[in-house]
Amino acid sequence: GSVRGMLIDFDCAVRTDASDKTVTRPEMTGTLPFMSMNNLDIAVSDIIDYIPAARSGLDDWESLIYVLCWLGTFGINIEDEAQRIADLKTQKQEQSKAGTGLRGRGTGQARQKRIKPYDELAIRTWRDGSTLDVARDKRFHMLSSSTFDAYIVQHFYKEDYKSLQDFVRDLRESLFDNAKYSQECVGTVVITRKEPHINPFHARIAYASNIMSDLLAVARDHRAKAIERMSGDK
Repeated sequence: GSVRGMLIDFDCAVRTDASDKTVTRPEMTGTLPFMSMNNLDIAVSDIIDYIPAARSGLDDWESLIYVLCWLGTFGINIEDEAQRIADLKTQKQEQSKAGTGLRGRGTGQARQKRIKPYDELAIRTWRDGSTLDVARDKRFHMLSSSTFDAYIVQHFYKEDYKSLQDFVRDLRESLFDNAKYSQECVGTVVITRKEPHINPFHARIAYASNIMSDLLAVARDHRAKAIERMSGDK
C-alpha cells in the first residue's frame, strides 16, 4: 500500500513479542519542551479542572513549532550551536571591556543584536518548569502573534534565520489563530469561569482535518520558497 506516515516517537511502543503489552507510561508521552499544551494537560489531567481534548495530529504540528523554535534559538546544527556559545563568550568579554553597550565583532562591523544567555531566555521555561508551569508558559507565549514574537521568535540566534522565523509565525497563525472555521477555535487559553468551559483545543478537534490541511499548505509553501532560495544561491 501507499506510505501514510512515519513513526517518530516510541514512548508508547511495546515489543510485539512481549508477554505484557501494557504501555508503561500511557499518561505522558514526549519531552517537555516539545509537548503540545493539550498533551501536557493530559499528563496532569488529575489535577486540572477541565477535560483535555483527545490527542490528534494537531498535537504533532504544535510540537513541530516548538522543535523549530528550539533550533532557531540555540542553533540548527552543531556548528551554529558552537558558534552561539563562542559569540556569547565574546559578547561577555566585550561588555566587560566596554562597561556599557555592545560593540560589533571586528573592525567596521555594525553593532550586533544582543544574544541572551540561557537563563534570560523565555524559552528556557519550556524545559525547566513543572508540567503545569510549562503548559502555562506555552499558553502565554503562543497566545498571540505579538507575544510569540516578543518572547520567542525575536530571540532566534542568527539574523539569517529569518525564513525560519516566518515559517514558525505562519504555522502558529494557522494553528491557533484560524478563525475561518469557528471563532471558538482561536486561542490557547481554556476558560473555566463559566459552563460550559470554553476550550479552543476541543473546538479545533472538530476541524482537525481542515486545520492540518492548512498547516501542510504552509509547510509546502515554505518548502517551495526554500528551494527557490537555494536555486538562487547556485
